[in-house]
Amino acid sequence: MSIDVTEVATASGALPRRLSDDVLWGGGCLPVPYKSKLLHGHFGVYVVKFDGGAYLVDTGYPVMAEEMERQLDEFLGDTPVDYIFPTHPEIPHAGLLGRWLEKYPNAVVIGDTRDFHLYYPEQMASGSFRHFAAGEALDLGDRVLTFVPAVWRDLPSSMWMHDSATGILFVSDAFAFLHPHEDGECDRLASEQETPDLETAQFFNNAALFWTRFGDVEGTFPDIDELLTRLKPTMIAPAHGAVCDNVEELVPFFKRSMTS
Repeated sequence: MSIDVTEVATASGALPRRLSDDVLWGGGCLPVPYKSKLLHGHFGVYVVKFDGGAYLVDTGYPVMAEEMERQLDEFLGDTPVDYIFPTHPEIPHAGLLGRWLEKYPNAVVIGDTRDFHLYYPEQMASGSFRHFAAGEALDLGDRVLTFVPAVWRDLPSSMWMHDSATGILFVSDAFAFLHPHEDGECDRLASEQETPDLETAQFFNNAALFWTRFGDVEGTFPDIDELLTRLKPTMIAPAHGAVCDNVEELVPFFKRSMTS
């Protein structure tokens, strides 16, 4: 059952925002100086309920810890977090992992966990981590989570994930762009705002995906096309940008943003 965009909760101006009864776009935004302006950059976290539990995509930026915990408690109630998927071991994406492992002691960390023993040796030894390679999947009963290569990645261990029930593709640092620092801007879907500014998207890519300044970016386009054609995501959910509900419309824009 994919998400019907017509049923998504109306934007309130600030995160969190429910994408459906079972999907929360949480986290928040931080100001980013850009030229003579002050823009905002998302530090998003996604919380998804499934039959009997819930999972997190990324953990939240540590400076947002108290707010993120409030969002989790309000959205989940008594529903436990069974799985945590940090897209890669970087502070904005995995910085609150220890906090959530303490809050949800039965949770299992999933994804490419090759480096996490360096940060959490005791939890690794106790079985709190389960490594998945690209192409492998986790069957949750009412959906399958498929781990896919992070074509536009930050670190070698970065990974993306697709949820078969919602159709959402979680893409970590990819598909990112800054947005205006104004009331009512932070929780808009991509279709609810003007076409993102190309220069601000390039600004972010040059900082977070620095290899784009030196590598053959266009050589990655066939991989992106193949992935999107095969998965047909209903939404693309980045950590540092608005949720893209108009996928086909924005893919050419994001390709341009990767080439400068």
